[in-house]
Amino acid sequence: MYLFSRLATLRGNERRSLAWAAKMTDHVNAVGDHTVTLWRADFGYPVGTVAWSTWVESMAALNEGFAALADDDAYYDLVDAGSELLVEPPHDLLRRAVFGEPGSEPPPPGSVTSVTTAVVANGRYAEATAWGTEMAELVHQISGQATMFLVDAYGTFGQVTWLSGAPDVATADAAAQAVQADPDYSKRLADVGDLFVPGSGQQRLVTRVG
Repeated sequence: MYLFSRLATLRGNERRSLAWAAKMTDHVNAVGDHTVTLWRADFGYPVGTVAWSTWVESMAALNEGFAALADDDAYYDLVDAGSELLVEPPHDLLRRAVFGEPGSEPPPPGSVTSVTTAVVANGRYAEATAWGTEMAELVHQISGQATMFLVDAYGTFGQVTWLSGAPDVATADAAAQAVQADPDYSKRLADVGDLFVPGSGQQRLVTRVG
C-alpha cells in the first residue's frame, strides 16, 4: 500500500482557505475513484498548511483513479480559484507502508495523526528500516493506537515516516505520555545510534477536517 499526499500552504483567512480546500476535496471525491481526506496541519508545518491524502495499491492505481480529473473543467476552475491562496506550488509525497495497514474506512473528522520523519544515514538502510519497524510495533503495543511505518518512494532519498493516529487530541496526549514513560521505548530510542542523519528528525501533528 502507498500513501499519496498533496501538501499546500494557503495564505489569508483560514475560513476562506479551508472552505476552498474542502470544496476541492468534495469535487475530487465526486469525480475520481479514490477516497481523499483533507488534513489541517496544527504543529510542525508552516501555518496554513493542508494535506489531501489517499491510500492506493500502486502508482498505476493512483493514476487510474485520478484520470477523470484530466478532462474535468470544473476541477481546473477550482485549481484557478485557489491559485491566489497558494503561498507556493503544492508538492506531492508517495510513501510505501512497511508496517501497519490503513483501516477499512478513513478516520473520522476530528481525528489526529502524529507524523514523525527522519532521513536514513548512508549505508544504514536495512538496519534503520528494521529499527523503524520495531519502534512502530512498540508504540502500537504501548499506546493501543493505530501506528504505521513507511518509506518514501519519491522525494528525499532515504526518508522514512512514522504515523500514529488517535480519535482526538486528548487520546493523542494520553498515548504520547504512555509512550514517553515506557522504559523499553526509552531504551530502544537510545539504541538508535548513527542510523539516521543528525538533525533530520521532524515531528508534526495534523487533524482531519474533511
